[in-house]
Parts: sequence; structure tokens; C-alpha cells
Amino acid sequence: MPATDTRAGYSKKSWDAVASRMRGKQLSSHPILATLYAEHRYMGTLLKLLESQVDSLEQDEAVDPQVLYESLHYMTHFPDAFHHPREDLVYARAGELDYALADSVDTLQRDHDYLSKLGPKALDAAAHWEETGQGADKLQKTVRDYVTTMYKHMEVEEALVFPEIERVLSDEDWAELEREDLMSPVPDPVFGPRVEREYRNLARKARRALRRGAEDAALVEWIGLEAMLEGFEVLAIAGENSRAAAAQHLNEAGGEAMDLVRDALGGRGIFTLPFRCTLVGASHYISFLKDLGGIAIDSSADLGELRRGVRQRLGLVFDPQADQATSSSRN
Repeated sequence: MPATDTRAGYSKKSWDAVASRMRGKQLSSHPILATLYAEHRYMGTLLKLLESQVDSLEQDEAVDPQVLYESLHYMTHFPDAFHHPREDLVYARAGELDYALADSVDTLQRDHDYLSKLGPKALDAAAHWEETGQGADKLQKTVRDYVTTMYKHMEVEEALVFPEIERVLSDEDWAELEREDLMSPVPDPVFGPRVEREYRNLARKARRALRRGAEDAALVEWIGLEAMLEGFEVLAIAGENSRAAAAQHLNEAGGEAMDLVRDALGGRGIFTLPFRCTLVGASHYISFLKDLGGIAIDSSADLGELRRGVRQRLGLVFDPQADQATSSSRN
């Protein structure tokens, strides 16, 4: 069983209370932790969908097998592959710096191991039930266990551990963590800028679930967090392109300078060598500035497109009829 099961007082209700308190607030000034908070909101949305499907199954009401299966498929493929490993890296660093925090992060890491085993069991149970119509009791129990554990786990993280991590880690620690391969931006297949084909039905249901619950504020927060993550990805790509351009120009300038030195050692232009090396450096510097300008223009265009998308999505929050019209035209 997960370690957090020994903690009293953590439940879906208390997680909802945490999520409500956080709504509309700046969750963290550090992009990594802000991303983890945002992904919790995404997972919380799907956990509610899972609960609604299990409720319907227990009450012999209509169940959407696609929503049930796709929700579990997402939970076992995206959080387990990206979200939890990122958290584990952050936890390991925080535990090294603060021994008082080490026990808490060890507990959460053991939760990740437990969830990585429980999630696939629930997914297999859903697949078996959908194919055979049998095993409903096992499916209900496994999904309930998974959902309850996830709620408890996320609440412990946000109520107890994330604030301590914010206190313990310095800007240098965050900068070092950002250089880890696992921290590279990964588009979310359901809540990211481009929904993957296998999750399109789930993405529509998740958005509709938020609206049906009259949670416009939560949807606005969702859109804002999504925009922040997309903006961070745009800037990260711009940074990578800038570093690549700098490396290319340095390499080319160095090669040309070495050619000039070899020519000078051969007796050609020894006295003008400093001047010609300066010209080579200046030429590549100007070219690099032009490349940076192009990267800045492209990034500005991407951010502008992102802002337009945010305005459009915010418009759909306050005019659901427009969303219905769009969905009808696509179908």
C-alpha cells in the first residue's frame, strides 16, 4: 500500500479544498514547480471523470468506455513517464539539502512506485471489462483505489512538500535541475497545444465536464496555466536555437581564424593577421546577431499566436454556444 495511506485526513474532499484555495493564484515563480502544479490540475480533472464513470458503473447507469479507458491510459502513460520522474528529481535534490524533508520526499517517491503498479492494473481491468463485459467489481475497486491514492498523494505534495521545496531550493538549484534531460518541455497529449488523436474524445469530455460543473474559474485557470507552459516551451526552444547558433558561429569563426594563422605561419600576411582575425570575428558576430533577430521574430510570432489562442479559448468559456457550433461543424 502507498505510504500516504497512513496519513489521516487526506481525501478527494481535502484535495478539492487545496485546489480551490490555489485557484487564481500564482502557484510558483519557478517554471518547473509551476509545471508540476499545472499537471496536478490536469490529473485532477481526469480523476473526476474516472470517478463519474465508476459511479455510473456502480449504479448500473450508462458508462462511456472510451472516457474510462482513455483517462487511465493517459494517467499511466504521461504522469508515470514524465510527471513523476520530474518530481523525483526535484525531491532528490531537496532531500539532499534538507534532512527534515528527506523522509517526506522518500514517502512520495514510494507512492510513485506504488502508483506505477496500480495504474496499469486499473487499465488492464478496464480493457478486460470493455472486451468481455465481465470483471466490473474488480474494475470498480481498482479504479477507486487508484483515484483515492492519487488524490491523497497530490494533496500531500501541495499542502506539505511543495512549499518546503520552494523554501529549500535556491535559484542555482533550479537552474541545475532545468539542465536535466527529463526537465525538457514535453507537450501534454490531452491538455497541451496539440491534442493527440487517441485522446481527442477525452479532451472534449474533460472540457465539457468543467463547463457542466459551472467551473468557469477553473477553466480560466486551466487556460492560463496552459498558456504559461506553452510560453515556457516557446522560450525554451528559442534558447536552444540561440545556443546552437552561437556554437555554430564560434566553431566557424575558430576554423577560419586557424586558417589565417596557418597562412601567416607560411609567410603570407603575418603583419595583417590581427586585423584579419578581427574582421572574421566581427563578421560572425554580425551574422550571429542576425540569427538572434530571426529567432526573436519567430518567437514573438509564436507568442502572438499563443495570445490569440488564449483570447479565443477565453471567449469560449463565456460563450459555450460558440464551442458547440465549432464542434458541430467539425463533426
